Amino acid sequence: MAMPPVTIQLSKFEQLEILRQEIEAKETELKHIEKQIRDCMFELERQRFLQTIHPIFQQMPEPEQAPHLPQLSANREAIAGAIQNMQAMLAALEAETAGQHAPPSRNPGQFQRPGAPAAAPGAPRRAKFDSFEDFKASKGQGQ
Repeated sequence: MAMPPVTIQLSKFEQLEILRQEIEAKETELKHIEKQIRDCMFELERQRFLQTIHPIFQQMPEPEQAPHLPQLSANREAIAGAIQNMQAMLAALEAETAGQHAPPSRNPGQFQRPGAPAAAPGAPRRAKFDSFEDFKASKGQGQ
């Protein structure tokens, strides 16, 4: 007997979280690529400047990243386009889900930001600070 295929469908809120995470990751990647491009272009301009000063600088080797500059530029364009598309999709999903509350996640903690402490399921949320009245009462007992 053949089993039915396992299927998954992401909720709108899961899609929102995925888009937010991917936009953040791609923006970081884009910054890294742009830094590589700037570093390479600076080195090329540095060499061009030095070559105008004296013939000895004509023998300088080309920067290591120079042959990769066209590919870096193409990657930059592709990532920027992907970010733009994801931001448009994010805006559309946010408009679609405006005012709605996210249902409980299928996989608790899956979309939690790194470094954020995970709350125990069903545990009451505790305030970070005691009230002033509790503080005064605890100080009065110790005296």
